[in-house]
Amino acid sequence: MPKQKKSKNKIKAIIFDIDGVLVDVTQSYRVAIKKTAEFFLGTVLTMQDVEEIKNRGINDDYDAAELLIQERGGSFRKDVIIKKFQEYYQGRKFDGLIKNEKCLISEKTLKALKKYKLAIFTGRPKIEAEFCLKRFNIKKYLKAIVAKEDVNESKPSPEGLLKIIKALKVNNNEAIYVGDNVADLRSAKNANINFIGVCPPYANKQYLKTLFKSEGAEIVLNDVNDIKKVF
Repeated sequence: MPKQKKSKNKIKAIIFDIDGVLVDVTQSYRVAIKKTAEFFLGTVLTMQDVEEIKNRGINDDYDAAELLIQERGGSFRKDVIIKKFQEYYQGRKFDGLIKNEKCLISEKTLKALKKYKLAIFTGRPKIEAEFCLKRFNIKKYLKAIVAKEDVNESKPSPEGLLKIIKALKVNNNEAIYVGDNVADLRSAKNANINFIGVCPPYANKQYLKTLFKSEGAEIVLNDVNDIKKVF
């Protein structure tokens, strides 16, 4: 990964993950993982069980739910697991756990970053990404969005990031990816672009910082709004 301190003045594009970076999913996606696994297992799990799975670099929440189930002896078709997950998360008309999400980035921060090309690379399905970006008035600041359906390979593949920098017409060393998960960091590494880690509200911050640092992250923020201090 390019050295952040040497290249930050050349940065032209800032690419954000959504979950845990722009939006607090403590009471939405994370709870949906837990509830889905509990439904199929018929037992109670903890949020720590969910975080342990996610900290392994499992980016896709459907995969996280499936792995929680499998490691506790359950075996169900993936499409059945996804259907139940979406019943919890989306609800019938976006009235499920998704309504519990809160915006983490302030409009003041977004306005301060307007000189950069801002974009999104997320593992969310596009319909869910669009919903929250419009809901929290973020979309108008963005030049590009790459979601789950836009790539053949999910994180830590570099495919999504490479697609964005091509669309934005910037070089690898002119972009930074801002994420909250080691899968995000590995995706940035594989794309050979800079990375900034953000500790989401639900994280054990000291543990996550150590994990990020162990994989080469030079900058880790407690709050995404502190990104203004980096540039």
